[in-house]
Amino acid sequence: MHEIVKQILLDLKARQDKKERMPCPRCGRDEMNEDVHRNALSRHADIYVCDNCGTAEAMLIFMNNPLPLTQWNCILSQRPPSDFESLPGEVVIEYLWKEQIPYLTQLYERWIAEPQGSDFEDHRLEAHLFCAGLTELWYQPFAADFKALNSRVKVRFRTTENGTEVAVSLIPKPGRRARRERPPHTRP
Repeated sequence: MHEIVKQILLDLKARQDKKERMPCPRCGRDEMNEDVHRNALSRHADIYVCDNCGTAEAMLIFMNNPLPLTQWNCILSQRPPSDFESLPGEVVIEYLWKEQIPYLTQLYERWIAEPQGSDFEDHRLEAHLFCAGLTELWYQPFAADFKALNSRVKVRFRTTENGTEVAVSLIPKPGRRARRERPPHTRP
């Protein structure tokens, strides 16, 4: 479990122990019983969730398909806000080069240094908690997606003999035509 997730869960546990009123950590709905101990104890973490989530957890475990902690509302709500979808793709690209691509490059280099078959979820969670506007992060091939106004921005990484290469592409949303074809923005 990622250190960030551990810290969030410890904070929630402390707040529940103080009987603080809060929404369900798993679904985010305001369905928690006033008396925290009358709620369902999660099967994944030492915290209470609403009764509906307790039932859902039991069914998902029975089907061998639990909802990962990284998909819980208490974790997803920690993601930084973004207004990328209201900005043109070119503006998003400039922001990404300055603010997020250096971090994503380091994350990529850490990932490729790990042994084959390592779990990618901690890296994905970390990226979502650091990168505003990130919608998807893949490891094979290593790529990040961001939504912009009328387009998507795709950032791809690969290793060459000169080091890590980054390519950024602006992809029009379906049904939209690109004004002109452009090669991907690349920087070594």
